Amino acid sequence: MRVIRNVIKLLTELKELVELLNELTESLEEVKESVEDAAKVGTLTSKNTAAKKNIVYILQGGLYCKGYNPNGLDGVYSTGVENAVKKMRTDAGLTNPNGNADGAFMKALLNMDAYVLSSRGDAEVRKIQRNLNRDYTAVIGLIPCDGIFAKPTLKAMIKALQTEQKKTYPGTVVDGIWGTNTMNHCPLLTSGSGATYKRYIYLLQYALYVNGYKTNGFDGVYGTATVSAVKNFQAFAGLSADGNAGKSTWASLYVSYGDKLRKGKACDCMTPLTTAKAKALVADGRKYVGRYIVGGANKCLTLSEEQVIYDAGLKIIPIYQKSHNAVSCFTIAKAEEEAKDAYTRLVNLKFPNGTVFYVSVDFDASDANITNAIVPYFKKFKSVFAGVNKRNYKIGVYGPRYVCSVLAKNQLTSSSFVCDMSSGFSGNIGRKLPSNWALDQISTVTVGTGAGQIQIDNNIASSRCSGASINPKAAMGPDEDQIANRRKAISQNIISKYGLGNGISLNLSIELEQVLLPGPPVEVRVKESLEVEANKNAVYSVSITNGKLEDSEFEVALKDITGKLDAKNQSLVPDYVGMATAIGNGRMEFEVGMENDKVVFSVKCVILEKEVGAGSGDFAVTIKQLWSIEKNAPEGVTQQAWDFFLDNMPKLSVNRKCITVFQLLILAVIIVILCFGGELEIPFFAELLASFGYALPV
Repeated sequence: MRVIRNVIKLLTELKELVELLNELTESLEEVKESVEDAAKVGTLTSKNTAAKKNIVYILQGGLYCKGYNPNGLDGVYSTGVENAVKKMRTDAGLTNPNGNADGAFMKALLNMDAYVLSSRGDAEVRKIQRNLNRDYTAVIGLIPCDGIFAKPTLKAMIKALQTEQKKTYPGTVVDGIWGTNTMNHCPLLTSGSGATYKRYIYLLQYALYVNGYKTNGFDGVYGTATVSAVKNFQAFAGLSADGNAGKSTWASLYVSYGDKLRKGKACDCMTPLTTAKAKALVADGRKYVGRYIVGGANKCLTLSEEQVIYDAGLKIIPIYQKSHNAVSCFTIAKAEEEAKDAYTRLVNLKFPNGTVFYVSVDFDASDANITNAIVPYFKKFKSVFAGVNKRNYKIGVYGPRYVCSVLAKNQLTSSSFVCDMSSGFSGNIGRKLPSNWALDQISTVTVGTGAGQIQIDNNIASSRCSGASINPKAAMGPDEDQIANRRKAISQNIISKYGLGNGISLNLSIELEQVLLPGPPVEVRVKESLEVEANKNAVYSVSITNGKLEDSEFEVALKDITGKLDAKNQSLVPDYVGMATAIGNGRMEFEVGMENDKVVFSVKCVILEKEVGAGSGDFAVTIKQLWSIEKNAPEGVTQQAWDFFLDNMPKLSVNRKCITVFQLLILAVIIVILCFGGELEIPFFAELLASFGYALPV
């Protein structure tokens, strides 16, 4: 019953509040004007509010709305009001809070800001917010303490930084706006920076944290953790990673475009490039130029311009922007149409396989815009593009930080071209650089003189930036279907020469191992792979050039061994010479070992297209045989000899380099003979044992 009475009492008080608010319009207007100027509102206390009953009503109502109970709606500045004010001040981070309501407090009270941790908030961000209120409330008022890093917190951090700078530079304007003076007045902080810079170090640590780099707390000490965080941030942001916080590091932490004076290796422009303009870009140190693959004649890239760019030694970053400057541009229907259009344009402009192109989002998209329009657009775009993409083109995005990050998180883009120059975009304010950023657009500059003069956007390029080198006079390389077909033909030829191709249906896919023969006694598997690095576990490797084996010892041993076989068994031995012809240029790598009590023998054929221009791309096809060894000796072989052989096989898996080419080839032949129904000849097996240092008993 007590609970019910309390609820009824609260509802009655809220009803009274609504009635009072309807009656107190003039008083509310007075407060609205007053909270804009603390001097006008004065400071409300229990001692000076007898004549301001209506304002106290509003104070009490505001406290209720914020979640602080003033113990009544009576227009009296009671102990309950004082305690509620103290509680809100404490939540805001103020130390030794009083129970008085000044102008800054009233301004904080009469808005939607929260002073407790939001369900979406970060406890460490809330700590930053409370610390800022504690140390700088005189200049920032009371900012929200909900743990959500947004524009108010960033502005407060800049004001705090300017407040510290004002101590050294009295003319500093504390306005929360990042400008040239703010950047230039930032101190150089190093591991030797002491207590004099403690406040600056706090502000550096705050900025590092909200950019994703932890310093093991906020202690105002430029210690090992802070040095490490600075280095990691610098490396990620494309700065010199020395661990010292200079003005460029401060700028990159506090404003999206960072230090505008940085010169990037990349640029983008709407103006078609002439020879003079392209040379001016190269002279300015540019390696990449972003150009539009869709648009009017005065904007769109052409094959003739590509020739100019190629001759100058520049690489092209393709940008796909069909207006894309409003949310209405991002519909499912347009995504389907534009995905096909983008592919056609990339092919017609001869962009090579694997090129990354950037679909533009050229406006300040809200959360709702991103969720309801942009993400669905890119999902459809990606799906449709995958259906026509035979050249492994990769989808990127040009846009604000938040748009780029959301699309990357949803695995809809491979890399981001960030429009950080638009520092006023809500999608850039207080947002981290996306993890997959390749290009960071930070300023507009003019380079060159005379006929070579051109206005460009200055872009910082990360290691993810690639760009495309296009010689439009050259024939376009094969597409993915053609590459796959050539790869399949080469693999089929190699497998056939190994003696496995007849009557076996091959449907190979990259990195997918296919069982050709299930066994027993020998299971045979085949796999195509793009891994062409040397196999460290190989016991022997034979180089192949222009279809010829480059190892006389291998050829001699092969002839010697096959010459000792009868005709039937000879026909079972792999045609290694024919395999070399199919490989063309590359190598064969042999591996021997044990796997789950089975002898494993594999041949990895590495095909290096770069040496012959075959158009298949570098790849490898591995033939792997797993021999289930019976513990009982085959007919004609003594158990003692067989046991010796079984004992030595595990040793080969441990010390692979001890095997000789002779042992390798005899072992390979024995496995093939047993696999395909040949007879294991005693003299032949005796030679293998002898090579291991064991002689068959007479």
